[in-house]
Order: sequence, then C-alpha cells, then structure tokens
Amino acid sequence: MSLRPLFALAHGLLWLAGVAVLLVGLALCVAAYGLPGAWFQGALDAAIPADWGRLTVGRVAWRPGAGLVLERVAFRAPDGRLLGGFARGAFGLRLRGGGPWAERLTSAEIEGLHVAQIDYGPEGEGGGGEGGEPFPDLSGVPVPTLRGVRLRLADPDIVEIRARTLTGTLDAGNGALRFRNLVADVDGSGDQRVEADVTIDIHDAKASASIRGFLIQTRLDGLWRAINCPVIGRYCDHFALAGPAWGDCAFTVGFDLARDLLDLRLDLVSTEGGTYRGIPFDEAQTTIRCRSIWDTVAEIGPVVIRRGGKVAATADLRLDYPADRLSFRARATGLTPAECLGIIDGELAADLPSIVCPGFPSVTVAGHIPLSGDETLPSQVVLEGEASAPGGALIEGLPTASASARFAMTNGVFALRDVALALPHGGAVSGALAFDIPDRAPHAELSAALRLREASLADLLAPLGSETLTNCFATGFVDLRGRLGPDFPSTLQAEYDLTVDGGLIRRLPLFAGLTDLLAEHVPGVSAVTDSSTARLVGTADHGIFAIPDFSLDGDLLAIEGPATYDLPNDALSAEVIAGNFRRGTLMGTLTRWVTVPVNRFLWRVKVAGPLAAPTWSLSTVLGRWWEKALGGDSAPSDGE
Repeated sequence: MSLRPLFALAHGLLWLAGVAVLLVGLALCVAAYGLPGAWFQGALDAAIPADWGRLTVGRVAWRPGAGLVLERVAFRAPDGRLLGGFARGAFGLRLRGGGPWAERLTSAEIEGLHVAQIDYGPEGEGGGGEGGEPFPDLSGVPVPTLRGVRLRLADPDIVEIRARTLTGTLDAGNGALRFRNLVADVDGSGDQRVEADVTIDIHDAKASASIRGFLIQTRLDGLWRAINCPVIGRYCDHFALAGPAWGDCAFTVGFDLARDLLDLRLDLVSTEGGTYRGIPFDEAQTTIRCRSIWDTVAEIGPVVIRRGGKVAATADLRLDYPADRLSFRARATGLTPAECLGIIDGELAADLPSIVCPGFPSVTVAGHIPLSGDETLPSQVVLEGEASAPGGALIEGLPTASASARFAMTNGVFALRDVALALPHGGAVSGALAFDIPDRAPHAELSAALRLREASLADLLAPLGSETLTNCFATGFVDLRGRLGPDFPSTLQAEYDLTVDGGLIRRLPLFAGLTDLLAEHVPGVSAVTDSSTARLVGTADHGIFAIPDFSLDGDLLAIEGPATYDLPNDALSAEVIAGNFRRGTLMGTLTRWVTVPVNRFLWRVKVAGPLAAPTWSLSTVLGRWWEKALGGDSAPSDGE
C-alpha cells in the first residue's frame, strides 16, 4: 500500500491549519488594531456628494461587546474646514434580522465629539449685506429609521456647548433626528445636571430644543453662537456669577441663516450671587426672549436683583438691532445712584453729576441709548424719570436732608425739574437745574434757577468750601450758570436777590473786624450787634459778584454801600457807611437825617481781604483823625 496519499492528505491538512492560523491572526490583528480607514474612503466618497463635504475615518474595527469601532472620524466642508468629528466611536449593531445596516444601530458611545459652528447666509452680525455661501439642499439626505438607540457621549463639544458626559436615546425617521431624555453632567460631579430634548429636522434644516437645569455662564456663550445671536451673549456677559445658574430654555433655530428663523425663550435664576456690570447682588433672575437673527429684536427682563432677601432693582431691556437702539425701563429702591444708571450702561454714571446718598434712593427711569458702538456719548442718551432720597443726598458737594426731582436727558442735556431740597441746617430750595454734558469735553455746563426759603447758607455754599455763613438763612432767588470743575468759580455767571437773616454782625468772622473797630471807638456797641438782616441784589460775571446796593441792618447799627466780591480769589472789596438803627424803623428814620453828616464823613468804613477775615478800617480823613485822637494803633494810610 502506497503512503503517498497519506502524505498528501497530511500536507493538505497542515496547509489548511497554516491558513487558519493566519486567518485567526489576521482576525486578531483586525480586532486589536482594525483596518485602515483609507480602504473604505472610496465607498465613503461615493456615498456623500462632494458639494456636501468629505467624510474621513482613520481606522475601522470590530470588537466583541463594543461592536463597530470608528476612530479619528472627521467631516470637512468642500473648502477643507472642519465641520465635526470625534476621536472614537463604538456602535452596537443588531446582527440578526434584515434591513439596512444603518437601521440595525442599537447604541452609540462616542468620545470627544466636536461639532463646529456653520455660518451661511448674510455676512456680519445683523445681516450686514449679501454674501456667504449658499446653504446646501438637505431634503435628499437619507435618514434611517431608528428606535431607542442608547447614546453616551464623553467630553462632547457641540458648537462650544460642553459637558463631561451626555446620555440619552435617539429616534430617527421622516427626515428628523429626535434626542430624548438627554442628561448632561456639566462638571463631572453629578451635582450639576442639565436635561434636554432636541429635535433636528434635517430635511427642513432646523433644530428645536428644550433645555433645563444648571447652566454655567461661560458654557452659554456657545449657545448664543450656535443660534448666531451674539447680541444676547453680549449682555449676559455683564453678569459675573459666583456659581452656576438654573435655567429653562426653549428655542427653534434654522440652519440656513438666510431664512432668519429663530424663536427663543430663556429663564435664568442665580441663587449664589455675583455682579451685574460690577454691581453686587445676592440673587438675580431674568427672562430672555428673542425672535429673528439678522433683524434681531430681543427682550431681556424683567431683570430682578435682590439684596438681603429684598428686591433692590428691576429692569426691562429691549434690544432692537434694526433701529440700533437699546430701550430700557428700570426701578431701583436698594441701589446707589451710580448703580441705578450702571444697570443700564456703566458709562452713564460717569457722565452724570456726582450724587452720593447715605441710604438708597428710589429711582424710576426709562429711555434708550444706541445698541452698537464702543462708546455711548451723552448726546445719544435719552432718559426720563423721577428720583427721591428721603434720607438726603450729597449732590455735587451740596448736602441735603431730603431730595426729590423729576429728570430728563436729551441732546446731552440732563435736566432736573420740580427740584425740592430740604437742607440739613434748615430751610428749603426749589426750582430747576440743567447739566449740559458735551460729548468730548471733560466738564459739564451747569445752569440753575433756584428759589430759597429760609435756606441755610452754610449748606448752599458747601460745594465752594465755605463754612463762614453758619446760622445764616437766605430767602429769595438765584439764577446761575457755570462750568463744573476746578475752575467753576471763575466761570460763574449769576443774578440774585436775597435776604439773609441770622445775626450776621455778631456771628460771622466776616464782621469780626467791624465789631472790633466799633468797640474801640464806641464802648459797649458790640453788645448790641446781635441781630441783623442783609439784602443782596446784584449779578456775578466770571465769579465777580457786584452788589451795587449792599445793606445790612441791625437793631442799633446799619451798614450800606456798594460791594464787590471776587469768588475765585476770595477777595472782598467794599466801602460802606455805618448808620444808626435799622432802616425802615421809626428810630432809624428820625436819627438817620441827623447823623448823615457824621456817618458820611466819620463812619465811612473800608473793607478788603478774604471773606472769612477781611480788614476793616476807617477810610475818611476825619475818621482817621478820630481814630488817632482816641489812641488807635492801626490808622490806614492815605493810599488806602
């Protein structure tokens, strides 16, 4: 019997075993390393039209328990821009049963998913013109039928909306993808969760979503870019939150931006505090509504800011891009004056007059400013409202015990009407003021028409640094104009008619020299200079006060004559005549005619020097002779 057939059989079996070992080895290599994606590139290019883009895969593998594994997947636009992709994806497939492979998908676990923003349609934020590449027709894109596909994404970045993990289910059919029960773990702790339902209608080129849960502010930037509405993000960026905010958002947006399809509503609540335009708060909440992309009209409000468990301020904003206007309405009961304006625009607080309150004023304001531009000029601001400070306020250095006014601003003029001020040392001021605020000049022009009723001069002149009129009270009117700033005294123009009461002769350092002079020549006269009334009628030009008929009447002493006061240099110059008794009284009338020659030729007094401590001296020859005769030591020279 020949052994050749047995050797042939053994040789065949060994060859088959070698082939089997080789195939098993190849299978193990494929399972471990996969196949190069380039082997499938031809099929991918044939399946996806070139005008849509190009899909590339770095490696393809099949692993037990994981299913089909794709690595380094990228989808690029025809010009090479990266539109999306992921680092690794494992797709569970149902092997039994018929139907297309795409419809056998049961699960998907994807790591490092990235979806980029796509801009189509008009160019520029706000539809600045025609242009951009035309949006592709997606009506023919095949969408498989899927039911209950389990999803798990690790570190996804979907148009800059990021999370540590995202889980949910996917259904598909009739040209749309429906993601249900999506749960995002924002920071990986499990404490900050976001839930969502998203529908992507591929054939109709639009997406709708309902999102609720904890939202980190910086992660919202991607949402505004995703819907191509950065104008909302610009104002949300004014918030600096101490922690995540709870949000409830629903929106519909079209992929083809040329269709201008957008409908959004977002409710936000921040319970951990933060700041808005630098204004601190304990809690804040707001609602954002927006329609349209290029012709954006967004409403933000009511913005509610709380401090200490109480509502400190509310505001409503309307962003109208076609009109280039930000309209606002706000009410504040727990903010400083600067913070009230800062809620609307931080530059407004810097342009308007300085107002400081020990408590919080009540302010209601409405108006509008330009929406675009890096700088808001005073001439572009329109304001109207009213304010009251029951606890008082310091207005450009003027102290008040209480203050209220209506205000308005147009064409760079901030006007205060129905002004009612009660002064700390007594009396009241009413009237109107206007601040003409130039767009580029450093200081505003002030004009005022004020009525005084027994108003404390110490308070009224406090902005000028004068404390010489304590316990003096004025009644009358003052109309003035001037440029606010260090040179305000030298720019002051005024008209005034004032009556001042309050013991001017005895109590003021201004008249200390006079009472000393009188005491030297008329013993005991200082004891009868307790009360007096002054009348000031005149004008001021560049801070020089001209008083053609100054008069000061005391019970036993009267002074009259012209006077000039140089406010910028604090220089008083006057030559007055001292008389007996108060003018208008019986004794004053009877004695005035008898004493005129004596007063005119003897008691003519010259005043010169600073308001707080001028020099008083007899200016007539007889007066100086009389002073020498009585032994005076400081007789003036003839040149005085």
